Amino acid sequence: MCLTPQALFLFLSVLPQEIIDKAPDRITVRAEVRDAVWLAKGEKWCTGAPQVDAAIRLGQGEAL
Repeated sequence: MCLTPQALFLFLSVLPQEIIDKAPDRITVRAEVRDAVWLAKGEKWCTGAPQVDAAIRLGQGEAL
């Protein structure tokens, strides 16, 4: 899943700031089960978190 910088900023603005770690090309949102890592990809920010969660729910492990 990829978001524009504006959409990612809006999403992050509703989260508690203490669970967010920021670096120039990476943003990590710490969560109870597993962290979601957003990476800068050109003009967008992308994460594989939804695909990893779906694979785990379907019993495929974290092999994505």
